[in-house]
Formats: sequence, structure tokens, C-alpha cells
Amino acid sequence: MTRRVLLFIALTLAGIAPAAFAQTQPPPPPDQLHWAVKLGLRVEQVNRAFPVVDCVVLVPDGATYLDELGKWSPQGRWPVLFEDDQLAPMFIRRFRPSRVYRRESVGDLPKAVEQRQRDMEAVAIRAWGGDPQQDTLRQVFEREKYTPPGVVITSVDDPAWTAAIALAAGRGQPIAWLDGRFGRPNGRLTFEALNRLRSRIDRLVAQVGYQYADLGDDIDAITLCRAIAGRASASPNQTQDSTRAITDLLGRTPNGQRYAFTGWIYGDEVRCAYLAMCSLFLERRRVWLYNTYPATPAWNAYDVTNPTAALNRAGYDATAFQGDKTTDRAWQNMLPGGIATDVLMMNTKGKADAFHLFTGRGAPGDVPVLNEPLVLHLIHSWSMRSPENPGTVGGQWIAHGVYAYVGSVHEPYLGAFVTPTLLAKRCMSYVPFLVAARVWDGPGKFADAWKINTLGDPLMLCAPPRESAASRLDPWGDHGLDLADHIVTLLEHSKSDDAPGESLAEAIRTLNLLGRDDVAVQTWRLAQQRGFTTSAARPALGPLFRERQKAQFLQAWQELPFRDDLSLDMLWHLIAPSLGRSTSDQTLILLQAAVRRHQTHVDLERLAPHLIAAFGSAHFRGVIQREIDKAPNDRARTKLQALLHKY
Repeated sequence: MTRRVLLFIALTLAGIAPAAFAQTQPPPPPDQLHWAVKLGLRVEQVNRAFPVVDCVVLVPDGATYLDELGKWSPQGRWPVLFEDDQLAPMFIRRFRPSRVYRRESVGDLPKAVEQRQRDMEAVAIRAWGGDPQQDTLRQVFEREKYTPPGVVITSVDDPAWTAAIALAAGRGQPIAWLDGRFGRPNGRLTFEALNRLRSRIDRLVAQVGYQYADLGDDIDAITLCRAIAGRASASPNQTQDSTRAITDLLGRTPNGQRYAFTGWIYGDEVRCAYLAMCSLFLERRRVWLYNTYPATPAWNAYDVTNPTAALNRAGYDATAFQGDKTTDRAWQNMLPGGIATDVLMMNTKGKADAFHLFTGRGAPGDVPVLNEPLVLHLIHSWSMRSPENPGTVGGQWIAHGVYAYVGSVHEPYLGAFVTPTLLAKRCMSYVPFLVAARVWDGPGKFADAWKINTLGDPLMLCAPPRESAASRLDPWGDHGLDLADHIVTLLEHSKSDDAPGESLAEAIRTLNLLGRDDVAVQTWRLAQQRGFTTSAARPALGPLFRERQKAQFLQAWQELPFRDDLSLDMLWHLIAPSLGRSTSDQTLILLQAAVRRHQTHVDLERLAPHLIAAFGSAHFRGVIQREIDKAPNDRARTKLQALLHKY
């Protein structure tokens, strides 16, 4: 960054106290700054104006979530998550709060749509110091002399409202309501349906009352929080060549000129709240740069390791992977225990159901288990064609907890992606991540609506880490049950009256929530000693996986009452990379019974030499035939028949 930009950031951001936010407005960005940098600096100004309270509050339902968000104010805000066993623990492991609280339910959300809308808008009004009984959000912004950088569009009947309200309050954005049906994320809108959607969104953006027609005016971002089709036909002929990414089609004038960048959030209430809280509260310091492309002129510009040194100089913790570190064997060896980094920039070749490595390739089931939330920039063809399908590369990344994602819905060609060097430079200059990842200017198909989707909060920054980030505030008020105290109670109770092992099981689950895998594993061993493995197996599985306790993991696995997709991935990632002569017959049979539904042929082929060596070819052919008989579709059946023919 230039000295001028650094000086401006310092002048703009220094010394803004929450109580004086309305009275202490920094000077507007100078005209010579690029509109994208101005946008990012507007976001960072808000980030630094409102202090973060050092706690996480877990809620059981939507009404309690809304009630807790309603406590945000200019004096402080804190992460609020739905309590679950995957996403909330991931967030807490990265955020590392001093306190984690659990709230009891406050009941149900109002049934009337209008009342729910008012209640949701009230959260943003309170967060900015207003009184919902007297103020509109627009009036609060005007009193603060504040201009929002974007607009949030959602529906109270879509579960993604949980992200919409948090991002409206956290970023300072008006809320617009879009009801109706526009397909599912795996689907494609017709040209006519696309035009109806665009017209409605354009009207909603216009109705919020801020300038929006050009980049660099008031509104430069649209956060679309609701289910829609992820692709659309950009012409009436409906050919595959006319397929475009939905986020790249929105926020454009009738002549195709972009007036805003769109970020898309969809899913259930739990996931959407997680996406918003990750974007608002997590720091993005650690960057992995994973290059699988050859060192030839045609590919060199897209070598993702190119900006490694610049990122490290700017304060990031950047790690480059290339050559022998990016082979299929190296990838498999990375899977046991899961991975933890803040940002992954990766290039591969392949299609929706495969990604090529420097040597070899991976399948969707080889997408790593994420121990902490991740931002993903994936240079790859087709990865986001069917984002709700775990049998695709993008579907797996999303299911594992990615909260911002740039990826293609069709064959995009390499030039559709900005180079990793340019992406890094933009992020280091405070350009929001999803904006930085897109082609902006000039004639040509890549600047027009094209085939790259942008999932997540469009105003989220991946700016240089602060060397002396502001300290968090100590928690205040009543947020519910302190889970650290709850652990003590549970362990005390387990000493006396814990016949089914429920207290130990709940203690392990709570330790998982708190990010204390080491203690969770110790508590699992205590449950083993007392004969409570059946009740303790489910909550212990994640900690045992992350601690790479293979034997203990297998014991817990066999005690599970049911196995979901994530537990199947953990099993394969922990055990399969080390298959060999020493692998027991029992483990082979266990893996044979746990082949994953979206890549049965891949899992069986990896087991083939081991099953044949242990039990013979006839046994393995019988296994394939049984899978053929229950194949869910012709495509899966054809792949299994090819495997049967091979063996």
C-alpha cells in the first residue's frame, strides 16, 4: 500500500470511540482513492467503531437468537450462534472467547410476517443506538451522518434471515424484503425468471433511498440472504453456453454495467447465522496458498504461491504449498485430524466431482474436514455447479464449513479469475474479499456477467492483520449459563448419579463446544473406564479425530447410534491414508461397510488391493455387486460396473 493510503487509514480509523461515533466522523476518503478501496475503508471504519465483547452466546432457536441480537448496541456486540455440534465449535475454536454462554429459549417468533419484519429491523436500530419505538433505521443513520455501503435482501420466511439481520446490524445496512420462489441453489433459472428476479431486486435497492447507480456511490454491495437458483440462463435460447452465475447477474443495469457486487447466503438458520458471525467477528490472518499448476508460461500467472512473500511482509501468516507438497499422497497425508487456516487460495483442474493435484487427483470426499472456519478462493472448473450436493467439490467445502467462497458454476476459462497476485494486492488494500476476487473493468466476457459465483458477505475484509488489535471488552449482563461452570457441575454429578453416563457425555459435548479437545479425550477415557462408551461416543468423535487418536476413534465409531456424512468423512480421512499390511481385517470390513454414498466407486477402488489381499477377489467382486444393486442412479451404477469389470 502507498504511504498516502496508509496515512488515510490511520487518520480515518484512529481514535473513534463508540460513545462518540456520531460526533467524531472522520473526513471522507479522498477522491483519488479507487472506489473499491473506499468501500473497504468504509467497512473497516464501522468494524473499529463498535467494540467486541469477549464472549459467545449459544441459542436454541430463532426467537432467542433475535432476542440476543437485540442486546447489541454501540457499546458492544458479540457473536451469537445456534448451538450445534459442528459449526458453533468450529467458530469458538477460532474466536477463543473468555466465556461461552448457553441461553434458554424465549419461545417462538411471531406468526405475523409484518411483526417479524418489525422485530428484525428493531435489532439493527438498537445496534446503532436508536429506539425502535421512535426511529427508523434510516433516521438513525441520518442522525449519525452515516451512509450505508450496501443493502441486505431477505425474507422472514427464509431461514437465511439469521444472517441478514446480523449483517444489517453489524455492517450498518438497510433491510429489504424479497418474498416468492426463485428455485433452489442447485437449480438454474430461465431467462424470463431471471429478468423478473433482477427487476425486483433493482426496485428494492432503489427503494432504500440511497444512490446506487454507479460503483463508488452510496450502495456498492448487495447481500442476498435467501434460497435462489445458483445459475441462470442469460439469453432466451437456454443453451448451456448461456449459463451464468446468479451473483454475477445481479446488481447490474439493463445494459449490463455493474452497480453493486452481490454476495449470496443460503441454508438453514444454524448455518446462516454461522456465516454471518464468522464474517463479522473472525480475523483472517493465516493464508494457505496451494498451487497444483505446472511452472510453464501458460500457467505461471495463476500460481497461487506468487504473493506469498508480499502477504508475509504485510503481516499475514502465509504458507505456500507446491511441487511435492501438492501431490495426491501429500494431500491424503494432510487429511487426518483435519485442517485449520483462515484463508485457502487454491488452483486445480477438473470438474464438479474431481480436482486434480500436482500428481493424481482427489474426489469430493477428499475435501478436508475443517477444524476452524475457512474462506476459500478456488480456481477450478464447475466446483460450484451444485452447491447443495456433497457429491461435488464445492458442495463438500460448503458442507464442511466454508463461510465465504469464490468458485465457478460452469467452465469459466482461466481468465475469469483474477490472478492470485492481484487478489492479494486488492485484499491488502482493504478491498472486500468477494469484490477483490472479481473482474471489474473493461469490455469482454469476464467483466460482463459470467460464471463465477460469490458466496458469503460481500463486505467482508481480508485486510492486513492488525499488530495491536483492540482488546475485547469483558462480558456484562445476563447471557445465560456459563459453560465453563457447567463443566464443573457435570463432572461433579458424574461421580455420584450418572448411571447411563449422561453427565459424562454432556461434559464431552460441552468441552467440544469450548474447544478443549485435550480434556474431552481424557473425559472419554473416563467414560470408557466406567462403561459409558455408548452414550459418550457421539460427542467424543470430533475430539478424537482432531487429536488423531485412531484406536479410540474406531472404538467410538463402532458405538455410534447413527453415522452422518461428517462422521464418515472423519473415518476415511483418519484411517484410509495409512492403510497397509498392518491394517486389521476388522478395520477393512468397517471401511467396506462405510463407503460414502456420493463416491462409492472411489472408496471401493481405494480399498480394492487391501480387501483382495485379505479376503480374495471373489469377496471384493461381491462387495461391488451389492453396491451396484443398491446404486441410487444410472451414473453411479455405470461407475461401479466399470470397477467390477476392472477387477
